[in-house]
Amino acid sequence: MAGQGNITRRGERSWRLKFEGGERDQNTGRRTRYVTVRGTKRDAQRELTRLLAAVDNGTVVDPSRVTVAEYLRDWLQQADHLANKTRSRYRQLAEQQVIPHLGATPLQKLRPAHIADWHAGLLRSGGQDGRPLSARTVGHAHRLLHTALARAAQLELVGRNVASMVHPPKVDAEEVVILTADQIGDVLTKLTGSRPGPIVAIALGAGLRRGEICGFRWGDIDGARFGSSARWSTRGR
Repeated sequence: MAGQGNITRRGERSWRLKFEGGERDQNTGRRTRYVTVRGTKRDAQRELTRLLAAVDNGTVVDPSRVTVAEYLRDWLQQADHLANKTRSRYRQLAEQQVIPHLGATPLQKLRPAHIADWHAGLLRSGGQDGRPLSARTVGHAHRLLHTALARAAQLELVGRNVASMVHPPKVDAEEVVILTADQIGDVLTKLTGSRPGPIVAIALGAGLRRGEICGFRWGDIDGARFGSSARWSTRGR
């Protein structure tokens, strides 16, 4: 039978969730659990639904025993607000840069010193085959962890977001390399008649990003400008 719980308002944007489940308290022997959620009532209802589902399938865990790895994977699984591309990138960073180094640490025992040591380790040998990682990549991993811990703090799974207490490595400004007119002409000439040719032409000519280019429809493309190939014609599309 599905578990039951209730929601009680504690403040303007604070809610207390009460439900039965998980391990029994060593002192009282009771299985009643309380969780505080900060946000809207819908946020609280969503979190209660998730917790009750975890009780029903036997996966609810005492917050004090949740590791960084367990929390990150669960957070990514539940983060429906993230775009698919963002979630995929976050998952890659979590599995490659965060979990191998911090994953076994209990979430509630994570400290600023752990974050500082983690940064240093990634910069020294966090890349493939033990090569150094760039400060930019370490910064991306830091922002992922910061975002995830912000949610944990909102749910009061942790008392503070320790990632906010340590700055990510400074990224040195890099001069952007821009193709010359001759180089652009060279690229377009070599791609003439190829499948990616029109896409590259649009990207170079309009300065659009991949996501913006993917928003084009066949009716937006003038096939005559990209050659007579039938596959670029908009007729019949």
